[in-house]
Amino acid sequence: MTEIKKANTPHEIASCWEALFLLRPMLNQNEFVAQIQEMQKEGYSLLYIEENGIVVSIAGYRIFSMLYCGKMLYIDDLSTLVTCRGKSYASILLNHLCETAKQENCKTIHLDSGHLRTTAHKLYFKENFVINAFHFSKSIQ
Repeated sequence: MTEIKKANTPHEIASCWEALFLLRPMLNQNEFVAQIQEMQKEGYSLLYIEENGIVVSIAGYRIFSMLYCGKMLYIDDLSTLVTCRGKSYASILLNHLCETAKQENCKTIHLDSGHLRTTAHKLYFKENFVINAFHFSKSIQ
């Protein structure tokens, strides 16, 4: 059985760098651990799966409430190393997050995915996610 671990220590967080950088190439490795630790203060949790001592898949999430949907589990990040795709690691993490959401009495699970990430979208559809909104953003600089 695949073990899902939670990254708490600086070493555990740093070990997730490669899988997270694949998804978020704008990140700075020198600031990565401190950034995750700051997010953890805001409720962010980082899960990971190892294969032969190397982190191969990660999921970052937080739980909060919004007026339109009530209490939810929001998936910030979900990524698997290219060489380890097709081994169901992302599905294992998604199923674990569904169980976490149930245990935390969440009504829904949400995530955003870039419109060009069609391979990821196939996984989300397979896992019974639906597209129910457009997500808009605006830079403030």
